[in-house]
Amino acid sequence: MKDGYEAGELLECFQWGPCTDKKALQEELADVMNYCIQLAQKEGFDICEILNDKIDKNEKKYPVDKSRGVSTKYDKL
Repeated sequence: MKDGYEAGELLECFQWGPCTDKKALQEELADVMNYCIQLAQKEGFDICEILNDKIDKNEKKYPVDKSRGVSTKYDKL
């Protein structure tokens, strides 16, 4: 099952530091995005809707005035 490894291959681009092979990064991102799009379609999800819902949720969890420039988890802000 090749698709189960794509996210891991994407993470490998950064495993030992910043990604310097931009072409490899593009290819791995394309693979992961392709599988994400296929899964969303299979499940009947509206990609724009689920992305916007997540952005809205994160805006509430991480208000800019409290979270800008810090890596504190939302429940500790």
